[in-house]
Amino acid sequence: MANPHFSPPAARAPQWFAWLGVVALAGYAVLLGVNSTIAAGGSDSSGYLNSARLLASGRVAVPVRTSPGFGPAEGVPPEWFQPLGFVVLEMSSDLTPTYPSGFPLHLALAGKILGWSWGPRFVELAGALAAIWLCYAVGRELGLSWPLAAAAAVVLAACPVMLFASLQPLSDLPATTWCLAAVWAALRSRRQAGWAAACGAAYGVAVLVRPTNIVLLPALLVLLGLHGRRLTWAALGGVPCVAWLAFYNHTLYGGAFRSGYFDWSEFFALQYFKPAASYFLQWLAVFLPAVLLVLPLAAFWRRDTRTRGLYGLAWWFVSITGLYLFVAFSHEAWTCLRYILPALPALILAGMLGVEAIARLLAAAPARRLRRVFAVLIAGWAVGMSWQWSRSLGVFSIKHHEDVYITATAAARTRFPPHTLVLCCHLSGAVFYYTDFPVLRWDVANPAEFTRYAAMAQRAGITIGALLFADEEQRALQESCPGEWFCLATVDNVGVWRLAPRRAKGEID
Repeated sequence: MANPHFSPPAARAPQWFAWLGVVALAGYAVLLGVNSTIAAGGSDSSGYLNSARLLASGRVAVPVRTSPGFGPAEGVPPEWFQPLGFVVLEMSSDLTPTYPSGFPLHLALAGKILGWSWGPRFVELAGALAAIWLCYAVGRELGLSWPLAAAAAVVLAACPVMLFASLQPLSDLPATTWCLAAVWAALRSRRQAGWAAACGAAYGVAVLVRPTNIVLLPALLVLLGLHGRRLTWAALGGVPCVAWLAFYNHTLYGGAFRSGYFDWSEFFALQYFKPAASYFLQWLAVFLPAVLLVLPLAAFWRRDTRTRGLYGLAWWFVSITGLYLFVAFSHEAWTCLRYILPALPALILAGMLGVEAIARLLAAAPARRLRRVFAVLIAGWAVGMSWQWSRSLGVFSIKHHEDVYITATAAARTRFPPHTLVLCCHLSGAVFYYTDFPVLRWDVANPAEFTRYAAMAQRAGITIGALLFADEEQRALQESCPGEWFCLATVDNVGVWRLAPRRAKGEID
């Protein structure tokens, strides 16, 4: 028998709507496919792709990449050769990935099956489409009518933060998809306890992708209920992910509960709550239909919509969003809202339950019309705001900006001789991924050390080049690593530089 603490199942959607949904998802896939990129760009995307390639080759770490006769053995600190997305551990002096293994495992599996051109792109598209479908499916499990559940899916799909995370290799998208999958399975488990195992497995993957998703647990416990059989199945479903997480962390970082991240405690403080809350509210009010910020109150107002499902949504949103309200970098830029992307479906669906609460004040026929009118208005509002903000914020320019990492490293391969030390920072992950060159991090250098090491490298016959964005050149070439640099080429806003050999002669050894 259905759990009385949940809303009754909604009526089936008409067949024409199912076909319309397929067409809409196909159109969304085309939109993403045309505008997406799989470039190993900054620290995040290059970190995930570099880690994925290691996992696909059966490795979890790799020796520091250096030029012959110039490296840690010659006294150069290994941190100088550390690309973004990697950390050098003292216990091994190997390069180990900074990021969790969940998303790289997705990329590695797809890359092995479909190749490294199509595999990561498939992960992006499949993750986005699955998230949209799951948002609709969760809405239906919560008792929403098909128009309101569809509107919730449209709002999520149109949100500029969702688009931003879906157009490049970032963990925010799979983190959202697996949270939705866990909630959907938890809701279905009220009818068949075996779905609880799927809930535990999806939750485990969500934590593998992003460890902070562990805070989703209270919401899942609310949805599963204190039911021994369901909880047992859920725990068993999560065992493989827990075992892998413990093995991976222990192998790389020396402990099951350790990771490659920096010390997060330094970035948490009560003082960040007010600016972060204001920032989140400001952007959510324009990225989503603003009425969704207050409609959940209507759902809590009515007793028949104040169900366990609604409380689960509340825990879901509050636990994830609440965590990032106390983080220093949460309000640095609008793109930081991607950290709370896994919580946005909860807010959207709770808002739709608020519409349902209002509709239940009316008779059956007017209520049905109200649901459909609200669904059309909210979906149209979301698409309109997305069109405005995605264009003004350059969301659909991501491909152009990220593909520069590919073209710039290609230029470096044609202009630098083998074993060239490539001075870089923001491009270091891309250099590591697309070339065989060792990187030399200018942001950890100082002039005296660089002068000494440059002389050492040039005596060994090693060329020193640089691959730098325009806004890096002043600090890199004049302040941190001074010398007689000359530009070989310019690719968009990236300069390809080389240090003149004569500059290194006679320098201090």
